Amino acid sequence: MKKTVIIFCCVFLFLSCKTQKTTLSPFVTVYKSDWVGMVRPSYIILRKQPEVFEIYAPGIYESIFGEWNISNDTLFLFPKYEYFSRDFKMRLSEITDQDTSIVTIPQQYLIKKDRLIDITDYSIIALPEPLNFNPDFKEVYKRVDSK
Repeated sequence: MKKTVIIFCCVFLFLSCKTQKTTLSPFVTVYKSDWVGMVRPSYIILRKQPEVFEIYAPGIYESIFGEWNISNDTLFLFPKYEYFSRDFKMRLSEITDQDTSIVTIPQQYLIKKDRLIDITDYSIIALPEPLNFNPDFKEVYKRVDSK
């Protein structure tokens, strides 16, 4: 009997120590861009209840929040708030129609399997010449798998 209890405890201990599989909530989908040159990856986090998104850029300590929806094969992001942290100060500001920067305009992403391909028309933003976008460059976000 004593050997059976010891064997049972050993098996139980072994099973409880196995690596655990991390899973994301069924209400959250996360996409990550690749590291490009000096630009760190960023994340698009889609929450389903309610349908709000966050674009998180850890390299510059900034997040954009807003609403999202999908029509056919296109994801639409409508930024509402901008949050950033600089020099131990945090700021949350509402985005208005007058805010016209790369991150504050409505954005569009083509959905292809487990990827989001940026198809936003950035030409509506007047940027200085060195900051103009290459129209052939399309940022791609890959879905972060929960496995």
